[in-house]
Amino acid sequence: MAKFSMSKERFKNQWLRHFAKDVDKRDIEEHVKGQFIWHVFSWEHIRNENLLVGNDARQAFDAADKSEVICCDEYGTEGVKDRLPARYNTAEKIDKWTVEFYVVAKDYSWTYIKTHECDLCGPYF
Repeated sequence: MAKFSMSKERFKNQWLRHFAKDVDKRDIEEHVKGQFIWHVFSWEHIRNENLLVGNDARQAFDAADKSEVICCDEYGTEGVKDRLPARYNTAEKIDKWTVEFYVVAKDYSWTYIKTHECDLCGPYF
């Protein structure tokens, strides 16, 4: 089995290429690059009927199949992982232990983002 290796920058770029592909590049440069990728939601660059915020996002994350995911703790020392550590397997645990935490299904069918803004911005699913 090959060892999984991905930089945080590569993770964020792939995430943006998939979830923000229809967002104007100028908006990405102005509101997202150099900040947080979740600003595509907070600046309302992505308006999607499937977007869930707050407790709805938490419930969707808890119900999601997390067996094949990529996750990134932006300010942690673990980098990008190809599995979700058990200490982060529920929204409640993520809320308690980390900020700027991103989870994406390996097939990019969904994403969950916990922000440092707590309930003011996010979490998003």
